[in-house]
Amino acid sequence: MDSLSDVKENLDQSIRLLSQQNSQRRTFLRLSGQRSTTPKRISLQATGQSRKDADDSRQMLGDVHSSGLVDKTSETRLTKLYNVELDTSLTLAPHEIRDIMMRSERNDITIKEMMEDSTATGAILKANEPWREAKFKLYYDFLQSVQTHFSKAQIFDIIADFIQNCTDTLDIMRGMQSKVENTEIAEEEISLESERNTWRLIYCLYQNRISSAGLSTQMEHDGPTNNNYISEKDVIENLYKSESYIREYQLIIDWLEKNALDQADKCPSIELFTDKTVAWENTIHQLHNQNLGIAFSSSRPLVSSLDPDAPIREGRPLHDLDREDDARLEKRMFIEVRCGRLQKAQTLAMHCGQPWRAASLLGWIPNHDPNYSNPLTDTKLPIEGNPNRSLWKICAWELSQDKRIGIFYRAIYASLCGNVQLLLQIASSWQDALWAYVKSLLDIKVESALRLMMVKIYTIMPEEYWKNEISLEDAFKELHASKNPIIRAQSNKPDHLIQKYIILDQIPKLMEEIESMIDVGTCDSQFLRFLAHLILFFRQIGKSTKDKVEDKVLLAYVRVLIEMSDPTLIAFYTATLPQEDQIINYASYLESVKEHEERKKCLHAAEDANLNVEAITKLVVENIRKKDIESDPADLKGTITEADMEKINGLDWLIFYQSQREEALRQTNALIRYFLTNEKIDAARKAFNKIPSDSIESVMSEYPTIDCTLNLTITNNLSKKAAAAIREYLCYKTYLDAQEGFGEWFSHYHHGKPTSPEELPTYATFTEKVAYDHRKTQYNLELERWKSTMQHHTKAVKQLLFNVLLFPDGGWLVDSKNSNDESCTPEDELREHQLKKLRELCIPKVTLLLHSVMSEMNEHDGSIQLADVLASEQYQLYKVFSKGKLREVFKKICESSLILMDQKKDPWGYPK
Repeated sequence: MDSLSDVKENLDQSIRLLSQQNSQRRTFLRLSGQRSTTPKRISLQATGQSRKDADDSRQMLGDVHSSGLVDKTSETRLTKLYNVELDTSLTLAPHEIRDIMMRSERNDITIKEMMEDSTATGAILKANEPWREAKFKLYYDFLQSVQTHFSKAQIFDIIADFIQNCTDTLDIMRGMQSKVENTEIAEEEISLESERNTWRLIYCLYQNRISSAGLSTQMEHDGPTNNNYISEKDVIENLYKSESYIREYQLIIDWLEKNALDQADKCPSIELFTDKTVAWENTIHQLHNQNLGIAFSSSRPLVSSLDPDAPIREGRPLHDLDREDDARLEKRMFIEVRCGRLQKAQTLAMHCGQPWRAASLLGWIPNHDPNYSNPLTDTKLPIEGNPNRSLWKICAWELSQDKRIGIFYRAIYASLCGNVQLLLQIASSWQDALWAYVKSLLDIKVESALRLMMVKIYTIMPEEYWKNEISLEDAFKELHASKNPIIRAQSNKPDHLIQKYIILDQIPKLMEEIESMIDVGTCDSQFLRFLAHLILFFRQIGKSTKDKVEDKVLLAYVRVLIEMSDPTLIAFYTATLPQEDQIINYASYLESVKEHEERKKCLHAAEDANLNVEAITKLVVENIRKKDIESDPADLKGTITEADMEKINGLDWLIFYQSQREEALRQTNALIRYFLTNEKIDAARKAFNKIPSDSIESVMSEYPTIDCTLNLTITNNLSKKAAAAIREYLCYKTYLDAQEGFGEWFSHYHHGKPTSPEELPTYATFTEKVAYDHRKTQYNLELERWKSTMQHHTKAVKQLLFNVLLFPDGGWLVDSKNSNDESCTPEDELREHQLKKLRELCIPKVTLLLHSVMSEMNEHDGSIQLADVLASEQYQLYKVFSKGKLREVFKKICESSLILMDQKKDPWGYPK
């Protein structure tokens, strides 16, 4: 083929001579019979390359790194992108590194032991599923990364940690996959690997974008060059320095090649090529032994020459086995080029005895004569690159179009000359197709700059070459409309959509896409973790655009964490929400926390995250109190249910902080109102007892102008709410004490009264009479003692019951009129309505209890005086009675009046 011959003739002289010498020497050795004539195959294992090889393989167009086209800062960033683990020590103190490693070792020890235990069976591994633990640990790893690097300047250290966290987890998952075949592990591995790749993309692209302004400013101050010589290398170097989008194209290519390299290293393959001494040994063997019968001869006429162009020039094939070897070699060389390891592809060609393949791949290197800038005039440096690079490029284009050559070998040259259409033919994934577009786009941009800046004649490239220049946005449109169904399907996958908008730097559209993902509800917990940290990254670099969508993502992630019930995780990410959502969601989480120690941990976590703890605890208590729980039949009897105890124990949230005692009083009062309305006296007493005894003094101490030694009902200087809460609390204390006092009186009256001895029979004996007299005497003594005790109990219970009826300063459950005037809220209106209903319920009940006590103790004159109390305009108690209750009370008072008249007194109890 003439074009390939032209390429070889225009290569650098030293490379061509080396290639020719090696080829001649090896051909001579093979034809001279100095090797065995039996065809041989050897196995070459394509394994992961060393760190040095990986670094060497990541060169920008024109050997940008090694030539200094990117400054040291960018070089460090690229190193960090691909070798994240080396950078951790640069941002952490030694003791921090040690602590992190110790924690990591403690967390992973069970996983590692299981993986290293050669006796562990697949069943045990599958049952324990340590890969789930490793995946679950990512929540804590990401939190630790964010907390460790909290300043804005350390944002890319956080991303580097994210990359390392994903890599470490992938290693564990792949170790599990190698021992247990599990489809779920494989799917999770793909998802996590895609996330790791996305963090890599974010790391390299946004480092370039953020530093572009500073780099441009620095270039403006660069002085002029000392000479007028400008080489192709200089042009490309300046292009990379001055144009941010060119650097982005290269970074995207590096990123795609690194991803491909990871895939290649993850699944090393063993491929058969040929003996490393010389190429086409089967063809040579058959040509050398044409007159002899050989076991593996080709039935077709073979080439008569062994130069690289012979098969095409003569139109004759190689030996079938050699053709298979070449096909495998070419495919593997393309894989190496796709992985960014051009040197590895060249080494592979040299290994297989085909140095011309390696030599011809060097024609793309830009030309540069370092002697123009060499300060040593007596020393001549070798010229770099290919002076006839444009001629090589047109030959490479024609070779990539020649269908007589293997598709993968053509693809190698297509990647070096911008033939995107051919690359798309063999693209098997979305990343392969994107690599083809960006690789070709960068090639055209660089070629355009060279032909514009260089004062020399270039070989004209075909028109089809220049038509391949499309924007990145159009490239992604082509991917969505690809004829390959696999590529088309992968274009719509969430991870690739996110990567697409990150590459295009279209954050608003990315937010819209993320919102649709959240609304559809297809995001699992790990993907939500990724999205949440992506949102936090954009906020930290000032790329926040749609707060509504961002809050929706963070809220979805917080709800996932709430299911995990870890207060540290929940509190930290809840703090990223708007203030109102912080209170609502953290309160929702606290509702499910029952243990005292766990509650303390939750509150400490909220404090560390700077959440509004007081507002949260208030809302927790209100939510628990307002729960609509269906009551069972036992509730009708006033029995305390589990739901009641949950409401009562919920008050503990307000007891942790001294500053919340006022709120604790208000919430307790509200709960007591609920219980009294449902006639649950015991539940109301338990709720009342939740408040510490020093709470009122604690509330009043917050108002230093108040003399706490005065009567606690004097609340002139308190706020209206504080005064009302204290007064209402004291009202309940009075009522509950009265109920408790009546219960004791009732118990002593009906169960404490001694039983009189049975009467003697008519014909009792003397002994029985003596015993009866003794019992009678004992009974009379106990009866007198009981009457004395009952008088004391009656006096006490009357006082307690009258305390309710005659509560000072306006009456029981009536707010003080002297309170400071404040605006009335709907909540206050509801409270006033409830207090009014409680007065209508409880005051008639207390009145009947008081009448019952006095009636049973034959104090009927006191019952008559009770009527005066009810009718008094000072207390106006008659207003809270319904007509039926008032009729019932006065009917009982009338009965007492009749009894008094039977006792020779007037109807009001005075002696006649």
